[in-house]
Amino acid sequence: MSALRESAILPTMFDTNNHNHTISRWNAEFTNAETERAYHQHVEADVAAFLALALKLWAFLLTIFAWPDWLALGNSPAFYTLLGLRMSHVALLLGLAFMLPHKPHWATRGWPVTWVAIAGYPLFFAYPYVLPDNGVFGLAIMMMMLLSVYVFVPNRLNLTNLIALTGFAMVVLNVIIAGGNAVEIILVAMVLAWPIAIGFAAAQRINIGNRKAFAALLAAEDANRALADEIAHRKTLEAELQHQALTDPLTGLSNRRQYEMLFSHELDRYRRHKTPLALGMIDLDHFKHINDEHGHEFGDQVLRTVGEALQAPLRNCDILGRFGGEEFILILPETSLDQAVIIAERMRQALRSTAIIKDGHTIQITATFAMTEVCEHDKNIGDIIRRADDALYQGKHAGRDRVMKTAAA
Repeated sequence: MSALRESAILPTMFDTNNHNHTISRWNAEFTNAETERAYHQHVEADVAAFLALALKLWAFLLTIFAWPDWLALGNSPAFYTLLGLRMSHVALLLGLAFMLPHKPHWATRGWPVTWVAIAGYPLFFAYPYVLPDNGVFGLAIMMMMLLSVYVFVPNRLNLTNLIALTGFAMVVLNVIIAGGNAVEIILVAMVLAWPIAIGFAAAQRINIGNRKAFAALLAAEDANRALADEIAHRKTLEAELQHQALTDPLTGLSNRRQYEMLFSHELDRYRRHKTPLALGMIDLDHFKHINDEHGHEFGDQVLRTVGEALQAPLRNCDILGRFGGEEFILILPETSLDQAVIIAERMRQALRSTAIIKDGHTIQITATFAMTEVCEHDKNIGDIIRRADDALYQGKHAGRDRVMKTAAA
């Protein structure tokens, strides 16, 4: 985010790396209408609450200033004329104040408070005719009002300018109508221009400061979202890397690192709870012939298809991994040897029913299975694999495409 370059009165513009956050130097609003609407929605409730309080205070001050009128005019038609104008404006101020909780968007829209403020000018316009000797007092009141409407009444800066310039024009017109000479007109205009200029500078700094804070908030939210996206991306990448580290890249089955880790966990559970645990070896029949006749690319396709076919009959808790080449390893938690043979037979049948088409011809894929059960004297997975591998060797010599079983000696 670039810094805001500003003079004492007119900040040039605020800009992040996004042009949507540019702030106009003249009306102290975002040049992008969508960003300005978002700002209004963000501050709407707070602005409405503050504006309602300011309007009530304004109404209170107008009411208590009826007392000086009484002291100056007494029980006269002039007093009641001023009182009627005063109380009409008080009614408008209070009416808007009590409407704002129900219509808070009126506060950020700006026009309701603008018209209510302008509606109070007839009271000050009437003062020189009712109390001609109090011109200096009336002028001081107008100066205070012009400054206050900029500083204490939250509104859009261009609408506050409209309120101030309307009051300025009415006072100057009043002096002209009263027969003031050029010097008096210029003097009054200069006196009123002072609170307008000061009020404009103060309101401009307040409005731009608020929008700078909002832009900083948006930038922080963007940064947080970007950080959250980056964290999510890193987590996804980490999960993908972990997946790649634990799976066989060709078949997507567990690789040696993963199935040995999972087997170690199941072996601990077997020793603690004495639940049965079976392990099997699977070797595809005549796979070398497939590679030699159809090429290694087709052989890889066969291995992927075989992996899917072998996985289909298994439970969620069962573990199927690629042992190497055309060999697979099967770990069956809470499964006895007889149950493991039944599961292996289902897998063998599923593989036989898997059609692999090559050049219009169906290639039959079979496998030999050897199942064994973990026993007390098995120290690690290597002991069990050796036992299953011996049974697998016997199955190959017995004609392949079958399920063999072997119990611990």
